[in-house]
Formats: sequence, C-alpha cells, structure tokens
Amino acid sequence: MCGRYAVTLPPDAMATLFGSADRPNLAPRWNVAPTQLAPMVAIGQAGDTRILQARWGLRPAWMAKDPPTGPLFNARGETVADKPSFRTAFARKRCLIPADGFYEWKRDGKQRTPYFIARPDGQPVAFAGLWEAAKDEDGGLLLSMSIVTTAARESFRELHDRFPVVIEPDHWRIWLTASTPPDTLKQLLVPPPDGVMVPRQVSDRVNKVSHDDAECLKPID
Repeated sequence: MCGRYAVTLPPDAMATLFGSADRPNLAPRWNVAPTQLAPMVAIGQAGDTRILQARWGLRPAWMAKDPPTGPLFNARGETVADKPSFRTAFARKRCLIPADGFYEWKRDGKQRTPYFIARPDGQPVAFAGLWEAAKDEDGGLLLSMSIVTTAARESFRELHDRFPVVIEPDHWRIWLTASTPPDTLKQLLVPPPDGVMVPRQVSDRVNKVSHDDAECLKPID
C-alpha cells in the first residue's frame, strides 16, 4: 500500500521534466493523503502532455459515488487489467504521478515509526497511475487517480509487502500512450531494483494528515 507521499517539485521544473506547456499553480506538498488534490501527468486530446490536478482516490466513471470502502487510491498491478474498477483506466487512461517519494510505517507492537522512501540523489520519480473523469455529487467534473502498486522486493518487506510502480523516463511515453499493448504495459509493473529508492526514518510529525510542511521529512538520526 502507498497511503502518503510528497511532491515538492516547482511547477516550472515539473513542466520541463515532463515536456508540458502547462504551468499549474501547484504548492509544494510534503504529506499528500488520499482524497486530496495532487498533480498528475497525462496525454491530452491533442496528443500533448498535460499536467492536471486530480483527487487521489479513483472513482470509475460508471460509479455515481465512491465505493463504501472509500476512494480507490491504490490499484494492484497483478489484477489491474481485469478488475472492473480499474480495467477501463488501465486500457486507455494511464497517467504518471510525480513524487519526491512516499511514506511507510514500520510496526513494532503498537508503535509505528515513519520512513520516507526516495531516491538517494533526491531526484523526483514518476509513479504509474490510472485516472478517470466522473461526475461529482454536484454534477461537476471530478478528475481522480490511483497509484499502481506491485509486490515489494524482499529487502523492503520489513516495512511493507507492496511498493508503488515507478516508471522510468525511457518508458514514460510507452505508459502514457493509449495504444500501448497490454502485454507491454504489464512488463513495466515491477518494483524498482534495490538501491533505486531507499528508506530513511523521518519525524513522526507526518503521522497527522493536517501536518503538511518540510518538518515531515526531517531525518531522524
């Protein structure tokens, strides 16, 4: 599961990285939680690369409201092509979700210790995502998204048995292009190699969703 992440890349830098003409008004986010708005990268109707704000927590277009369990903020890569909630989005509505990294909590009895998992060089990553456009309760348009996860590598499993799928830059266009064959897409649904993203213990300030500042990433020596 990936239930919190950070994305602090400035709008101009994000636009340059993904080759988009969009300059969305994005504030840095150190503690993104499900149901909150965050940026996604997708292919527009004209074939251009768009950076849009979407709710983290996918609602399929055929659902009038979120499922009883809540918005779908993670999608399992092993079943994403077949599960009714995700198969349409997997077929033709794939996106990239920019991130600095994500949080997981190590459990020791009742104690939960937060870790931030990111690239050692501090560079951003792009999670594999799915998106949908559905009507919200007021009749407006709701853009929503979900992060695709896969089985974690053995070296990570003391923190969690799932890991977000990270799409490398060479594969961004393949992932985003609607016509990419399913078998090609499935080859991308793997965890990054050991060492690409590493955990470090951070402040328990991140435990509270309302805390959204740089102190959330403060290292604990």
